[in-house]
Amino acid sequence: MKQTVEFARFFLIAPEMLIVVTGLFLRVIFPIQIDSLLHGIQVSDDQLKWLVVVPATLFAWSLTSGRKLLFPDKDKEGVLQQWPEYWRLRLGFHVTLLWGFIFLMVSMAAWAGDWKNPSVTHAILLAVSVTGSGLCSLSLYNAQTRVEEAVSQYKVRR
Repeated sequence: MKQTVEFARFFLIAPEMLIVVTGLFLRVIFPIQIDSLLHGIQVSDDQLKWLVVVPATLFAWSLTSGRKLLFPDKDKEGVLQQWPEYWRLRLGFHVTLLWGFIFLMVSMAAWAGDWKNPSVTHAILLAVSVTGSGLCSLSLYNAQTRVEEAVSQYKVRR
């Protein structure tokens, strides 16, 4: 039960959720303004189409860097895994991966759009997916750095 509550808290009270809600808000409240902005921007459809690769690349990076978060190179004795709150770190990592996968799927939906005549929905999907996956990767990098610092400080104190 405790892990389920923490999962819900990590997932629902997250900056990634704010990005999704902001995207929905923009789509509902400002579709006319976004449409006129889209028609005013002169970007080739190929450039926009290839922008959807960003979430896939960041998701792949998140998968590979997760090992360094959960099993830092400096922690040869497994001190981090013995930490009583390790399950929260692991759960947070899994929630970040879930968000990354969601943003990857959103980018695939955006990729399916007609980028010669971009729609407001596809443009917002693209913006949400790129921004959200970037935030996931930044959060993961930040967590990885903080864990490495904590492990280093723990070794100095011993």
